[in-house]
Amino acid sequence: MQNNADTGHQCLPEAEHRRYGRILLAVTVAGALFCAGQAVRWWQEHTRALRLEQAVHEVYKRALGGDPGKSPYGRLQFELGKLRADASQRLDLVELLAALSRRAPEGLRITTVSMAAQSGVVSGTVVTREDFDRYQAALAAEGFFTFSVRSVDANHAPLRFELAVKARNRAAPPKEDQ
Repeated sequence: MQNNADTGHQCLPEAEHRRYGRILLAVTVAGALFCAGQAVRWWQEHTRALRLEQAVHEVYKRALGGDPGKSPYGRLQFELGKLRADASQRLDLVELLAALSRRAPEGLRITTVSMAAQSGVVSGTVVTREDFDRYQAALAAEGFFTFSVRSVDANHAPLRFELAVKARNRAAPPKEDQ
């Protein structure tokens, strides 16, 4: 047997081996606790994400009425596009009143406005037939609505009229004045 001093290697004393063993054990325990803490944190985030996915899926089911399919966001965008297209074909009361008043001659009175989704009836009075003809020509230039005469009662002073109104297709290009 050779002496350790002859080979150039020195062994650590037994107390140092125990000290390094305790340090290694402490680092291992700390690492294991850290990994366990990260695993618990990951599990909590995973379950929270699953709950959120289920909640979003329920919202899609309520919004789309049944199974939302593979791409519910795409379906929502499609449904929104359909709603916007439908809304562009509907009468907007504020826009209609603005169109009626924008070119109204002096003495014109709108008495009633009745509306459905895409059409309506406007009743009113005007002082003279000439004022009514000018008003009708001015309404023909409106971009969002088409107006047509339903009835004119010239036997009364002031002249009574009824106009049928329809929403123009806003997706189509506006009519040019000629």
